[in-house]
Amino acid sequence: MGFKTYEIKKGDTLVTIAKEFGLTINELLDFHNSHAILTQQIFSTHIPFHIKELFTPAKKEEIKKKSFEQIDFQQKARYRCEQINTSKFNNNLVYYLNQRFQYVLKLNVEEEIGFVKLEDYSKESSPKTLEEVFDFIEETEKIKNNVFFSLNKLGKIQKILNKKEMQKDWKKFKATKFFEMPFIQSLQKNNPKAVDELLMMADNQFSENASNEEEYWRNFFYFSCFDQYLYSQDNFETVDFDFVSTILPPLILPLKIRYDKVEEKNGILTVRKIAEVSISDSLKKEMKDKYNEIHKSIVKYEFTEYKIIFRSTIEIDIHSGLILSGKVVLKEEVSDNVENECIYTIKKLENFTP
Repeated sequence: MGFKTYEIKKGDTLVTIAKEFGLTINELLDFHNSHAILTQQIFSTHIPFHIKELFTPAKKEEIKKKSFEQIDFQQKARYRCEQINTSKFNNNLVYYLNQRFQYVLKLNVEEEIGFVKLEDYSKESSPKTLEEVFDFIEETEKIKNNVFFSLNKLGKIQKILNKKEMQKDWKKFKATKFFEMPFIQSLQKNNPKAVDELLMMADNQFSENASNEEEYWRNFFYFSCFDQYLYSQDNFETVDFDFVSTILPPLILPLKIRYDKVEEKNGILTVRKIAEVSISDSLKKEMKDKYNEIHKSIVKYEFTEYKIIFRSTIEIDIHSGLILSGKVVLKEEVSDNVENECIYTIKKLENFTP
């Protein structure tokens, strides 16, 4: 825990100082004495005349106002991740994308502060024409994933703390490279209105007023690394998760994610996350309508049955709280008609560390 020195003012008592910091007198004394040399220790309930300042816990609000350089990140790691996406129509493969990522992660779990940076990215796709799209996505992802943030008690991003810097990076990219990207040049030639819409969306995304913290958890890296097991190894809560359908966009499916403690052995905790979906009659009708709109003319068959498999297994170092490895499997389908599958793996590097 961070600490600061509090200058004692006229009228201060241990009661008033403890109240200011949300502590009991005993907690204040214990904290002060554990950080003070012997001559500065307090052995009674009154402040001795020779003590002019107390060592007090730094408030989390003050810590979260610190610059990135001032934070003592206790947990650090690098991860390599692979994401393979495939799409099938009538059981025939029509799309393949293999993406590889390298992230650096820094955490101070006790102070609820984290940092992530996307350091490296590569991809292979079929058809190849889609690679220009992902060249553009890479640029925006590197801006989005150079992020400094606070965490909530469920281990998820609560507030992005460097929005101003991210906005500055986006404006620089927009002014220098945006219109030079082959994807943008092609889009501008064929659909200039779409370019304007893309710019507006990105301007909103990187605005200082944007409230897009929840979106990070839709990225499987954050979904794996930032969760309840950062702060608890038992008594996991079932959480709601609004899932944007990959085959029937932009429909949102209400999922509930259940956490199962699989094993705790040799300092490693294994947790499984399983998503369960509840589809109402009205939602099912929307799904049929969206299927008819997007896919029926290509697939040629009527809507059959919607299915989703969404599960994840994570291995956690109990001592550091860092993820050691993980795997996410997401398979969404309208049976025998349309299928999207994503397999995501994450592994902590042992040698190339921050």
